[in-house]
Amino acid sequence: MIKVLNITTVVLCGVVGGWAGYWVGYALGWSTNATWPRAIGEGTGAILLSMGMAVLFVALAALVVFFIPQRGVRRVLQSGVTARATVVRAVETGAVSWAREGDTHQVRCDLEVCRPDAPPYRARTTQFVSEVAESALRPGAQVVVRYDPEHPTRVAIDEPFARAA
Repeated sequence: MIKVLNITTVVLCGVVGGWAGYWVGYALGWSTNATWPRAIGEGTGAILLSMGMAVLFVALAALVVFFIPQRGVRRVLQSGVTARATVVRAVETGAVSWAREGDTHQVRCDLEVCRPDAPPYRARTTQFVSEVAESALRPGAQVVVRYDPEHPTRVAIDEPFARAA
């Protein structure tokens, strides 16, 4: 479901970008025979602007939906405190990142975090993990996480998973 929602969001942003781009081109006089807001006319400039803005909106939506959340994950992995957690739910979002080490898939996980100084609590993380790590993320699986001590619900799954066994 999350995968469909994310892809639908990116596609809709592309459609909106293309529609807005055409009408900006129309307003600049790069189109003829158009009737606001539905009937598109002729005009290479407006059509090219429409295609360019569609690509731009898709790229921006993908950045917001898939990649900006990774900045927070990297920060928590670098400076967070280690704890154990139980996977409550794991869902693939549909994003894939290709790297020299192999493909990584973006996964959204609901976790029950167990810190030694506090009662267990629920937290959610969305991050890219290796295919091996993704196969280990099943409900009930124990994982090692890092959390932000100032904001304990900001967590990131710490690899390798073998340490959690």
